[in-house]
Amino acid sequence: MATNLLCVAVLVAADRLFKIAAAAYLTDGGVVLIPGILGLRLLEGGNTGAAFGLFSDSTEILAWISAVCSAVLLIMLIINRFSSEAERWGFVLICAGAMGNLYDRAFCGSVTDYLEFLFCEFPIFNFADVLVDIGCLLVFICVFFFPERKRISETASAESGDSEETEDDED
Repeated sequence: MATNLLCVAVLVAADRLFKIAAAAYLTDGGVVLIPGILGLRLLEGGNTGAAFGLFSDSTEILAWISAVCSAVLLIMLIINRFSSEAERWGFVLICAGAMGNLYDRAFCGSVTDYLEFLFCEFPIFNFADVLVDIGCLLVFICVFFFPERKRISETASAESGDSEETEDDED
């Protein structure tokens, strides 16, 4: 449990540092990181909506939704009952990303976006968005491609002899 919360805290801190640096150093234009692929450019005025421009100017409602989702995710991370390490990491990443953008919405009035794909028309995004996307992908893979895996805590209990025996009424 403590590891989960520590990982979330480190990722949220990294997100804050990236956003602070972007706001400080990208005011005069963009920077190309990987020519033709990835650049840095501060989104003018910040993002007051959600992904792909949805719910524009809905910062307060999105902050409340993010707060509720973050609380639920934190409870899940404290309970720590995941089917695999990949699923656990997925929820750590989703929680950190949600909390990173929640901070911006609650204390800055908009989300700071600064990552830009140069090879296609795609909305500018940030590190927290990347965390949420990778986390969702991990959880999706775990749920839909490995549903038969036992819960980590159930496996640990069974190994220590703490679990109840399952009933097999088939003869």
